[in-house]
Amino acid sequence: MKKAMLSRQRRGDKNLPFVTTKSDLVESICNFIKSNPSANVSLESLETKFGVSRFILQKTFKEVMGISPRKYAEECRILLLKKNLKDDRPIPKAIYQAGYNSHSWLYRTPSSKLGMTPSSYRKGGQGATIYYLTAKCKLGYVLVAETEYGICSLSLADDENTLISSFLEEFPKAKIVWSEGVRERLNSVLRYFDGQWLNLPLDVIGTEFQKRVWSALLEIPYGETRSYQQVAEMIGSPKAVRAVANACASNPVPLIIPCHRVVRKDGGLGGYGLGVARKRYIVQMERKNSKKK
Repeated sequence: MKKAMLSRQRRGDKNLPFVTTKSDLVESICNFIKSNPSANVSLESLETKFGVSRFILQKTFKEVMGISPRKYAEECRILLLKKNLKDDRPIPKAIYQAGYNSHSWLYRTPSSKLGMTPSSYRKGGQGATIYYLTAKCKLGYVLVAETEYGICSLSLADDENTLISSFLEEFPKAKIVWSEGVRERLNSVLRYFDGQWLNLPLDVIGTEFQKRVWSALLEIPYGETRSYQQVAEMIGSPKAVRAVANACASNPVPLIIPCHRVVRKDGGLGGYGLGVARKRYIVQMERKNSKKK
């Protein structure tokens, strides 16, 4: 495999770094896609650009990243579009600079890409209504937020003000409502810390790869853990360990989607967006209570 890559790379773009491993190849492709949002990312064009057989290129990229180069390019464009809209650029210009010449690709299924229309996203979520409630819990303060469809955000922090500020940051102009209507969902989360299982409706937005990872996390039994490697294998992308870790880190509803059940291969806890001390408590709490069930 390594020799095949080396021999083909010599026929590729002479300005590209010399490829020596699978990771080098994928990193070069990712850097090219991120730096050239409007570039043609068909397998044929990437084969010419990198001097690697399209079949080897596709197989290697999916092994490492868990998705195809085309899907990766789509996700990069969505991230760039979000940045452009947050920078208050006109919608046509924001879409064009993200690598698209047409609006139709986005407006067909906006909820799968931005979670709302571009105009609403550009206005900081204006027009969207999110209900939330906070409470003190065993691990500090917890915030639960929901739309009419389900939980869209769950977080923990040491103080309530930090919790609310972080929550408001993503969509500063959305209609945010402190609501007792969230009390039932919030109480379910509070009971979770006493050993009750969580099973709440969700309304979360993620890339195709993130959703695959999050779905796999929901399959990990209460009280058990899996390594990042094992999760990568669960979704059929055994080389995508780093991408799995990134998807866990971007989980908007921890506890409900149990990213805390993913640990390092050696059994170490690894990282956790809510703090390693909280992860340790949650993992130990679940193990203890699972033995009672």
